[in-house]
Amino acid sequence: METKQTQTKGLKRDAIDKFYTKKETVYHIIKLFKEYVKPNNNDLIIEPSAGNGAFIDAIKSLKCNYEFYDLEPEHEEIIKQDYLLYNTNNTNNSNNTNNTNTQKIHILGNPPFGRQSSLAIKFIKKSCEFCASISFILPKSFKKDSLKKTFPLNFHLLFEMDLPQKSFLVNNKEHDVPCIFQIWIKKTYAREVSAKLEPQNFIFVTKTDNPNISFCRVGVNAGTIDVNTTNKSIQSHYFIRFTNINSLEKNIELLNTIIYDSNNTVGPKSIGKQELIKEFNKVL
Repeated sequence: METKQTQTKGLKRDAIDKFYTKKETVYHIIKLFKEYVKPNNNDLIIEPSAGNGAFIDAIKSLKCNYEFYDLEPEHEEIIKQDYLLYNTNNTNNSNNTNNTNTQKIHILGNPPFGRQSSLAIKFIKKSCEFCASISFILPKSFKKDSLKKTFPLNFHLLFEMDLPQKSFLVNNKEHDVPCIFQIWIKKTYAREVSAKLEPQNFIFVTKTDNPNISFCRVGVNAGTIDVNTTNKSIQSHYFIRFTNINSLEKNIELLNTIIYDSNNTVGPKSIGKQELIKEFNKVL
């Protein structure tokens, strides 16, 4: 079910639209999947949200066993199934083209995102219960360490790329959604996790604790700093006090050299504390 609650540019947030992956994007993803995952012919490939079947022909070309599921199938080869309730005993439904026991299960496709990636997270966690690899189109916010934590530590990021602009169709028209394609592989040992960054030459304070600046963390003005802190919302701003010897003007000058990724989410632009600390520490 390639259905996304619209958090995307140019569409109403309270609508639900179906985003279908363009054929050229699908075949490029399949090429990468084949190159990096190297599936065996006896393996099982599951597409958990098959929508209109955009991936079906490409997956079948891999000559592996396959299953296609969706809550609202739009193709005759898709089985009606809530993937979040999927049981691996259901593999009897697979098209076992090789008449052999399945070796590994690979999850591949374009899951629903949901508000703040809530559905994508559920699909990932469900897949990690039984799969050997996950190859998903995901919101660009999954570049952030905070969302990579969704994957258990024994899953390792093998490949990541930004999808080209207009990789999707909405109502049969090309549409741009800021997405990435990631391949995660299950291993027998834990991946390395970046150490939590600590602020250098500044601290986070409350709005009432004499901050030097406010920092807008979400929305179209995310990344904006202001010395006027009194009229700033605590829901959308961080409040910061400098601890170095620079003048306030010098610190602001340094911070204004930072360029944040303005295209790192499907929904409103947002900047987390770790991202802020990383950039502030570079210049202060």
